[in-house]
Amino acid sequence: MKTSGELKTRRRTLSGILLIWLLILAGSGLEELNAQTQKIKLAYVSPSGALSVPWVAKEAGLFEKYGVEAELIFIRGASTMIQTLVSGDIDIAHVAANPAVEASLGGADVVVLATALNRPVGFYLMAQPGVKSVEELRGGRIGITRFGSATDLLSRMALRQFNLSADRDVALIQLGGIPEIAAGLKAKIVRAGFLSSPLNLDLKELGFNVLVDFGRDLAFPHAPLVARRTTMKQKDQAIRGAVRAFAEGIKVYLTQRDFTIRVLEKYTRTSDQKKLAQTYETYAPFWEKVPYVDLKGIENILAEIASRHPGARNRKPADFVDHRYVKALEESGFFRNLYGER
Repeated sequence: MKTSGELKTRRRTLSGILLIWLLILAGSGLEELNAQTQKIKLAYVSPSGALSVPWVAKEAGLFEKYGVEAELIFIRGASTMIQTLVSGDIDIAHVAANPAVEASLGGADVVVLATALNRPVGFYLMAQPGVKSVEELRGGRIGITRFGSATDLLSRMALRQFNLSADRDVALIQLGGIPEIAAGLKAKIVRAGFLSSPLNLDLKELGFNVLVDFGRDLAFPHAPLVARRTTMKQKDQAIRGAVRAFAEGIKVYLTQRDFTIRVLEKYTRTSDQKKLAQTYETYAPFWEKVPYVDLKGIENILAEIASRHPGARNRKPADFVDHRYVKALEESGFFRNLYGER
């Protein structure tokens, strides 16, 4: 017959063994969870409603839903953004397509994967209250974020439409970011500059004029996801999940207005509910439910930059786009199920 001391020792031994097994099982569960969830860094170039889909996806928990732990980072300036992407310090850049195309022409390992907008919606060339036409900008200065950015390219296109030349007739001044362009306009440092919503609404209230609105007529991938092919190989599942979350984020934006406006308030740091509602309405009609990149937009970029990138003339728009993730989602029936279509 065992003594009470022996029984206590045996119970302690069994308890210890059980604890070890529980720790092993918990550890394996954590390893499995970590294996399923991959981290990515996704950077956006401006606190603009045009770039709000990843914000919506993040706040709605869609990245986690598809096995991705996404860190959203604000990096001011397209050139800085692309440099950071090429260096591998971020995994996905949410930036207009033209800096990615120019980087690729220069030998960078980058490609456009998908886009929420195929038009530069909510992006306006705005001018001082006394300036009524583009022709009146002759001899003046236009504020841009950085050379090679969407503000740079669209400013050059706008001037050319009115037989004006950047650098010869109008100086382009780098100011850093969209908020800095707004500040430059208010301070009369520049005569005009491209602004996005909601910042354009602030200046409109102050009497600034819209000179050019390319939003409805110009094919231009304004809100794409850009990645390195190397990263696509290294983090295929994470990139796949991020594109999936991005695609569903468009659906959430379109169907959950109040939630989306709260997200816009958080990321744009705008508390004016009227302006937030106007920002929401600006973009809602133009989101791509199936976020393929319109190759006509890439063609327009190549035509515009050909004078300073001679190699652009011999390249095809498809060279700069990889639709594998969007195509896989479409073929799987993801979009039909998402929008309840048969």
